Amino acid sequence: RIMHNLIGYGRWNYVMFYLDDILIFSRTFDEHNQYLNEILSILHTASVQINPDKCSIAVPEIDFSSHTINERHIKPNGDKIKAITDLPPPHTLKETNEFLGKIIWYRKSIGNFTFIAASLHKVTNKTKSHRHEFFWGPDQQQSFEQFKRILTTSPLFLEYPDSSTPFILTTDDSDVGIGGILRQENSTSTKINYFESRILNDIERKYGTFEKEALAIYWCISELRSYIGDSQFIIETVHKPLENFRNKQINNKRVMNWLFKLQDILPQIIAVKYRKAANNTAVDYISRHF
Repeated sequence: RIMHNLIGYGRWNYVMFYLDDILIFSRTFDEHNQYLNEILSILHTASVQINPDKCSIAVPEIDFSSHTINERHIKPNGDKIKAITDLPPPHTLKETNEFLGKIIWYRKSIGNFTFIAASLHKVTNKTKSHRHEFFWGPDQQQSFEQFKRILTTSPLFLEYPDSSTPFILTTDDSDVGIGGILRQENSTSTKINYFESRILNDIERKYGTFEKEALAIYWCISELRSYIGDSQFIIETVHKPLENFRNKQINNKRVMNWLFKLQDILPQIIAVKYRKAANNTAVDYISRHF
């Protein structure tokens, strides 16, 4: 809260912080000097001391909050990844929670993160009186190994958005969860911006296909609203009846309620397109690499 009160207001376009770590970024060297002097002046006025040995100034790449950040993309920090991949399989509830605590930092870089983690959560969702029931079986080992494989073989970097290009949000659902991938495309390349996924609760698992896919759209937009900002975007869905969900009355109170909650962002949607899973480039990306 102290850092937020000191430097947070109106400066999110060139400074961010996590606890007492401060990151200042800019497009040019002159801008960088300007922002740096401003933040240093604020900290000096507030009698906040800085350790010079822990400062990196005007560098093209920096490690921050378990990630490596440069002008092209953000990716998991290599040392942090090695620390995870060197871990042996957990033997206790505490060790499993510690593994999840480390891996969760990279959920936005891993497609279907919560689907893979589901079996691990099954053995960690124990009340204090049932912790003795901890069990590590084949499903948990498979998830553990899959995470390690992803961290060492998959392209985990996320690219920064281009404000001149619409986003494409591709959503999907299954019997256990929902998820989406946010990307941007041009004539020569595809930028992967963000992954989102979560497990369905017991009530949501009883939804029909239409409701599950509508939930995937609603939840992904809600989670990514601040990232999308004022940009236009296209929705890709594997459920054809949802192509016109914005433009007609839907005889489903639950889905209509979700639409109502999204009414302020609906005008930014250029189109809702149906794509078969087999022809869906975003889903193909996930299936190839994850």
